[in-house]
Amino acid sequence: MKSRKLKAFAIYHLPAILYATLIISLSSISNLHLPRFKHFEFDKVVHFIEYAIFAALVFRSFSHLSPRFRPRTVLLLSLFFMIVFAAGDESFQRLIPGRQPDTVDFVSDVLGALIILLFLWWRKKGRPADAVANP
Repeated sequence: MKSRKLKAFAIYHLPAILYATLIISLSSISNLHLPRFKHFEFDKVVHFIEYAIFAALVFRSFSHLSPRFRPRTVLLLSLFFMIVFAAGDESFQRLIPGRQPDTVDFVSDVLGALIILLFLWWRKKGRPADAVANP
């Protein structure tokens, strides 16, 4: 039984935890600059994609926390978590020399998360509960 729980943790929850660690690690780098183009800030796209991937991992993790969680509950928990994490990540950057919080980065993070979460919720809500619990 313990090995089944450990395997489930490693498959469903550990990837989200490791990805969160990666995000915080990248946020800890002083003077991290991404290329800027004439009318386009590449870092906003990076934030969008970074948080879309993270949101998918978080949604997957929350989907496997309890068989009682309905898709809407998973969506709302995931969205709340992503908003709090993104806000915390941007605030954390205030403590890093050469970094500063950016409201547009936060918005890019949340939009990336929201779009993927809505897509995953839409996909999951039409599936039978046992198909979701045992992918």
